[in-house]
Amino acid sequence: MKSTKLLQFLQTLDGYDWRSLLAFVESPFHNPNPDAHRLLGHLHALWTEEWKPETLEREAIFKTLFPKQPYRYQMLNQLMSDLLKLAEDWLVWKRLQEDTALAEQIKAEELVRLQLGKHYRQANRKAKNALEKAPLSPAYHLQSWKLLDLAEQQFFRQNTRQPTPFLQEANHALDDFFMLQKLQYTCEMLNRQRLIDQAFDPTLVEPVINHLSGQDLSHKPLHQLYLYLYQMLQAPARHQETFFSYVNLFREWSARLSPETARPLLYYAINYCIGRIRDGERSFAPHLLGLYQQGIDEKILIEEKQLSPWTYKNMVKLGLNLKRYDWVEDFVKAYSDYLPPDQQKDALHYNLAELYFYRAEYEAALDQLRQVEFTDIHYNLGSRTLLAKIYYEQGAWDALEASLKAFQVFLRRNRSISTKVKTPYANFIQLTGALLRQLPASYPKLRAKVEATQPLNNRDWLLAKLS
Repeated sequence: MKSTKLLQFLQTLDGYDWRSLLAFVESPFHNPNPDAHRLLGHLHALWTEEWKPETLEREAIFKTLFPKQPYRYQMLNQLMSDLLKLAEDWLVWKRLQEDTALAEQIKAEELVRLQLGKHYRQANRKAKNALEKAPLSPAYHLQSWKLLDLAEQQFFRQNTRQPTPFLQEANHALDDFFMLQKLQYTCEMLNRQRLIDQAFDPTLVEPVINHLSGQDLSHKPLHQLYLYLYQMLQAPARHQETFFSYVNLFREWSARLSPETARPLLYYAINYCIGRIRDGERSFAPHLLGLYQQGIDEKILIEEKQLSPWTYKNMVKLGLNLKRYDWVEDFVKAYSDYLPPDQQKDALHYNLAELYFYRAEYEAALDQLRQVEFTDIHYNLGSRTLLAKIYYEQGAWDALEASLKAFQVFLRRNRSISTKVKTPYANFIQLTGALLRQLPASYPKLRAKVEATQPLNNRDWLLAKLS
C-alpha cells in the first residue's frame, strides 16, 4: 500500500485535516459505507505511529479490518478506491467551508435556476457581502463578474421591458477579469522566456496594455501591479522607478491579497532585485532584504508552514553581505524549524558557521561545521569551501592544502554531482591553491585570472585576499 494514491493523499494531511476528514467520512450523508470509515480510522492510527512500514502491508491492513475473512486483494482495493473518492469529495466540501464567497455564489446560481426570486435576492446580498471581505485575486474579479451575470440572468427571467441595470456592469466586470488574467499570463510568459528561453505568443496583450494605461487604476491594484510588472519585465534597466512604484503599491495592498496571489508578485520583485544586483547595482541589496523580510513577517513566503531552503539560504547570504550579523543570527535560529525536517539541523549549523566566519570567530565556525551531517550535497560542498576559507584566514597552510586536495578528490569521485555544479567549486580549488603558492608580486596576474574565470565560487573572497 506504500505507493498507492490513497496513502500519498493521506501523507499530506496535518492533525487538523485528519480530524476534519474523519468527521466527514463518519457522516452517513457523505459515506454510506462503514468499512471506509473503519479503514480511515485504522490508517489514522498508523499515521499517529509515523507510518511504520510493516503495518502498511495490504495483508496486515486487511486482517485488522476483517480478522475472520481470508485476504481478498480486490475487496481491499475497492475499499481503498472508495475512500480516496471520499477524501477528494472532502477537498471540495472543505474548500466551500473556507471560501464563503464561492459557496454563496453557487447557492445564488442554484436559486436562479430554480426561479426562486426572493431566495435569490437574499443569497445575492450574502454573496456580495462575502466577496467584499474576500482577499483580492483574479478569482475575486471572476466572482464579481459571475454575481453581476447572475443578476442579469435573474432580471432577464422577469421578462420586463425596463432598462437593465446589470448588463453594462457585467460586461465591465468580465473585461476586468479578462484583462487581469491576460496580464498575469503575459508576465509569466516574459518571465519564463528569460529563464528557459521558451518562445511564447502573448496575443491581444497590446490592446489590453493600451486600454489600462489610459485608466485610473487606483481602485484596481492588481491591474496596476501587473501593468508595472509588464513594464519591468520588458525592459528591467529602464524601469527602476517603476520597480519602486510596484513595491510601494504591493506593500500598501499586500494585506488584502490572498497568499496565492501575493507570493508570485513578491517573488517577481525579489527576482528583479537579484537581477539588478547581478548586473552590478549593489544598491538594490537592502531593498531585496526588505522584500524578504516582508515576505517572512507577513507569512507570504511560508507555504504549507514551510520556508523554501533556497529562500532561507539567500536571506542568510544577503544579511551577511550587508553585515547585518545580529539580524542573521536571530533569523537563522528562528526560522530553521520552518525548513523541511531533513534539512533543519544542517541548515542551522551550516549557516551559523557562515555567520561566525564573517565575524572572524573561526573556532566557533569550525565547531558548527563539525555538526553538519551533509544531508544535502549543497551543504557538503558549501562546508568544504568554508573550511578552506577558515584555514586560510587562520594561516593553517598545511591543513588548507590537505583540505583542498580532499575536496578535489571528492569532486572527481562523486559522479552524482553534475558538471554544472562541480565547475565553480573546481575553479575555486584551483585558484585558492594558486593563492596559497603565489608571492604577492604575482597577485595582479592572479587577480586578473580570478576576474576572468567563469563560473567561480566565492569570487569576492578571492579578490579580497588579492587586494
